[in-house]
Amino acid sequence: MKVLELDEKDRLIIKILQEDPKISQTEIAKLVGLSQPSVGSRIRKLKELGIIDFSYGVNLKKSQMYVLKVDVKCKKPDDILNALRDCPFFLNGFVIAGNKNLIIFLVGEDLSTLEAIVDKHIRPNPEVYDVDVGIVVRTEKNTIVPLNVGFKRGKLSPCGLNCGECEYWGKICLGCPITGHYRGRVLR
Repeated sequence: MKVLELDEKDRLIIKILQEDPKISQTEIAKLVGLSQPSVGSRIRKLKELGIIDFSYGVNLKKSQMYVLKVDVKCKKPDDILNALRDCPFFLNGFVIAGNKNLIIFLVGEDLSTLEAIVDKHIRPNPEVYDVDVGIVVRTEKNTIVPLNVGFKRGKLSPCGLNCGECEYWGKICLGCPITGHYRGRVLR
């Protein structure tokens, strides 16, 4: 299985296209410090790999990324969504009617890291009454989703934890890409 690898220029190009899908390659070249042909080649490569498509983001069907669906029964779904909002692995959340009132989608290159997020940030929350976790096994159609690559680096992760002090880091979790503790390859 080939693991998706993006360099800094690739991430910046994706971020720019997500913000302005109609921007010209010449304008992108000026913003990222490359020639227009280099930008065109990178965009073509990203499209061929299924990383970007007409709707700029990551194509889940072709990228080999994992998606975790987390069904949560909780008292305050907005509090949980706010806590996860800036997490680089957070794809989306939906407040729903029914027994479970919150669905969270996490995306990443490693299932253990996604499960660690659930174990550290959702399950221990006293406002959470029940959690069911499922792995999306396959997507039937190309599904383009934004990948959070526009984050600023810092010492602490958005959740306020220091990955280097976490018992999961180094054992089952790749760490947070915002910190210097990230051991993955996608969000470097």
